[in-house]
Amino acid sequence: MIHEIALTIKPTMKCNMRCKHCFNGNDLNKSDIIKLQDVYHFIESACKEYEDIKVTFHGGEPTLAGNDFYKKVFKFQEQMTDKYDVKFSNNFTTNALLLDDELIDLLIKNNTLINISFDGPYNSVLRQHSNLVYEKICKVKGKGGKVRAFCTISKGSYTHLLDIYNWFNDRQIDFKILPIEPRGYAAIDRELLMDTKQFIKVLSKAYRYWITDKECQIRFYTFEEFAALRRETQFKPFWFKREIALNPDGKIYPFGRPNDIQFCLGKPSDTFSLNKCFESAEYKRMLDILSRLREKYCMDCQSSQVCNGVCICMSYMYVQQDDLLQYSCNQSKSIFSMVLGINDEIMGDFKMGNTEKYNNIIKRKFTEK
Repeated sequence: MIHEIALTIKPTMKCNMRCKHCFNGNDLNKSDIIKLQDVYHFIESACKEYEDIKVTFHGGEPTLAGNDFYKKVFKFQEQMTDKYDVKFSNNFTTNALLLDDELIDLLIKNNTLINISFDGPYNSVLRQHSNLVYEKICKVKGKGGKVRAFCTISKGSYTHLLDIYNWFNDRQIDFKILPIEPRGYAAIDRELLMDTKQFIKVLSKAYRYWITDKECQIRFYTFEEFAALRRETQFKPFWFKREIALNPDGKIYPFGRPNDIQFCLGKPSDTFSLNKCFESAEYKRMLDILSRLREKYCMDCQSSQVCNGVCICMSYMYVQQDDLLQYSCNQSKSIFSMVLGINDEIMGDFKMGNTEKYNNIIKRKFTEK
């Protein structure tokens, strides 16, 4: 058996919130709820060929499938664990509006990391119902659940990045920042986009603050990823290997992004093999397109060894226009360049034994082999 696979399950593309930057854009509200039998076939096909199965429930808004849907899916996971001796881990990405006590308890029971789209003190810049969503985050924390905020940084909030970090840290809420890119509605309303040079200055200041902040009480996932970057290592090496998605139409696509629908890899059944998806003509056609993109954008990039084209390829899974891809590529390139420069300084300090000013997270990251 192969070790691990990452499954994305999208029960619906419907949504009960209208975020100004939504990367799905007008693709929302174009589907019914996925058939449970398709979900069962998808999961079991993974169990036949893989040992560790990471499942991410996404959308649209996945809570719209209803609590009974997830009771049945988690029950099926239990049956598959017994039948195939596999291990499941679950992520659930939601806007939290329908996250009630019953569903929270069910997700916690199944050791699920609950990702809630919430931008902290600047949530109202892009989203609605800020107070309600914050209450739901507190409720999950109060019940002992694993919760993480997905915080989108846009033109209306990026200059306040340090304030955002301190806000989450004061409330002991783990979070990850997602710099806005021209996808979905944000590709139409370009006023939401940040000035890249100014954003990098703000990001650099915040990263330098965080690496020496000994009062950090939370997981700041983005900066922890930054701290792991080295010039000889690749960012997100798993991305090209084994990620695959089941959409509400009951069909399988490569990654679960909006642009994936041009690469249909089949429909799960009781005799279906996920491994054959990665050998299919459509998957190879996608890889050929991504390979050409990497040749076009990455040959002269100083960060290419670290990025290896992952960022431009991920962007292509959302949009196809050259100017939008170029924006995403330039932003990622600038981020990598800034982070690697700071990390070089940190490594220099560690070689000289000058480590006292750094927080324990940095000390751990820079002493790990």
